[in-house]
Amino acid sequence: MDKNTMKAVVLAVAVLLLYPVVLKWFYPNAYQTVRSQKTEQRAALSLAMKKKETPSAPGAFLDKATTPAVAPFKNDLYKIEFSTLGGTVTRLSFLGEVGNKERTQTEFFNGDPRAAGIFGLTVLHEKADLSQTIFKLFRKGPAGEIFEFVYELPGEYRLTKTYTVRGDEPVIDLAIRIKDLSGRGRSEVLQIKYAMDHEKDYQKKYGFYDGVAYADKLKTANLDHIKKKGFFFPANTAWAGFIKKYFALLVKPDGKIADGSAKADDERLFGAITLEPVIVPAGGEAEKKVLIYAGPQRYEELKKFGVGFESVFSRGFFGVFKTALLMIMKFFYRFTGNFGWALVLLTLLIKLIFAPLTHMSYSSMKKMQVLSPKMKAIQEQYKKDPAKSQHELMMLYRRNKVNPMMGCLPMLIQIPVFIAMFRLLPEAIELHGAPFIWWIRDLSAPDHLLTLPFTVPFLGWNTLNILPILMTVSQVWYQKLMPAQPGSTPEQQTIMNIMPVFFGFICYNMPSGLTLYWFLQNLFSIIQQVFINRIVIVLHHEDAS
Repeated sequence: MDKNTMKAVVLAVAVLLLYPVVLKWFYPNAYQTVRSQKTEQRAALSLAMKKKETPSAPGAFLDKATTPAVAPFKNDLYKIEFSTLGGTVTRLSFLGEVGNKERTQTEFFNGDPRAAGIFGLTVLHEKADLSQTIFKLFRKGPAGEIFEFVYELPGEYRLTKTYTVRGDEPVIDLAIRIKDLSGRGRSEVLQIKYAMDHEKDYQKKYGFYDGVAYADKLKTANLDHIKKKGFFFPANTAWAGFIKKYFALLVKPDGKIADGSAKADDERLFGAITLEPVIVPAGGEAEKKVLIYAGPQRYEELKKFGVGFESVFSRGFFGVFKTALLMIMKFFYRFTGNFGWALVLLTLLIKLIFAPLTHMSYSSMKKMQVLSPKMKAIQEQYKKDPAKSQHELMMLYRRNKVNPMMGCLPMLIQIPVFIAMFRLLPEAIELHGAPFIWWIRDLSAPDHLLTLPFTVPFLGWNTLNILPILMTVSQVWYQKLMPAQPGSTPEQQTIMNIMPVFFGFICYNMPSGLTLYWFLQNLFSIIQQVFINRIVIVLHHEDAS
């Protein structure tokens, strides 16, 4: 073993031996917390089995207990459990929007009441993890909606965390005040920790979990990426958080986020943001405010905060189209009172807007089909002179006013709208639990007509869903009406005929809003194609023979 290695070993041993002594000398409270943590948790478990500690009434002050106490709170929007361990939140449940409770409720975090929860603090310069420290709690407000947690390091500082739960919107305001007790003033860097539970089989339920961070634009990372590589926030991040299907947990401090990252395990996503330094004058105090949004991804609700929260809904390249389609669908909902009929009208509107382009496209395809023999004859006649062949084909197109690109260009223009619809329908909370007619009781879920007495082998289907079947039949019908592409082989035609059945299998358990939209698109396209097929194609007189 060389000298450098020996020095490193000796230094490591010295740090391990001296660290408790230094910690005890400079930070007696923190040392006591670390030393007694396991004992406190065992005592808390025994005590929790006998009696759950809660503040007796608003304005009451908890005594100097060494075990964490849990303070429950409930209003029309939230069910929350606050803990004196770190002044954290050990449970955060959104109870749903007024008038729509069952369809819009979710649980963001449900932790062990004996352990620190979310929104715990670390004072980085002090190397003090205050999420593991017992705070004193005052409960205030007319409805007991204000929770004030106080921690004091004698002769150094007093830190107060005040949560105010709003009753009219899904927001919790967190104010962090630091008072200098040393007379020297101080500059403290605070780190806030947050987390959100996730389901292991979320993909089977057509859900998602993403980490988000917003600077000039939104940056996202999905759960799998966060698990494998983590998620690191860009410079000058304004806010960060986690989103899942229909809901968002977002944390916005009143300044920029100096640093931030997220990680995940099999049960939770964990995030941490470092705030800009808090400058506390000698003997004075300073405050940092944090806005916590924990509620639905409802575009109007997110946008009214004016900080870009709405970008979690309109994220991605097609987000603008997605948002526009949602606004139009909600406009139709004002008249129909049913999102199913609003979707029918939206689909019809999209079809009407693109009808001229579609008509041009299909007419061009049909004319190309009629010209196909002439095209083959030219190619055969000039097969030894490709330049001449190309020239004659262009003259043929010009005489008959045919543009070969028109067959696919209108379809390419419609792709953004098509993709936006496929993103909107499974993610819009407006459709969650929204019924249509008859057996379609929830546009965000498959349209189960009845439960089968058996399970289909290999596929795992145990319900009869009608809309995917209607979608497949209409797609096959539409495919039969379409003119054959010039030069297409029998193998290509076979593949085109098989594709609708293939998509039927893929979409069998998709949300009924998606399959309804696809079925309606096919139905309107069939009607349009019937009229297009009646058009008599008149060729130039040179090519009419």
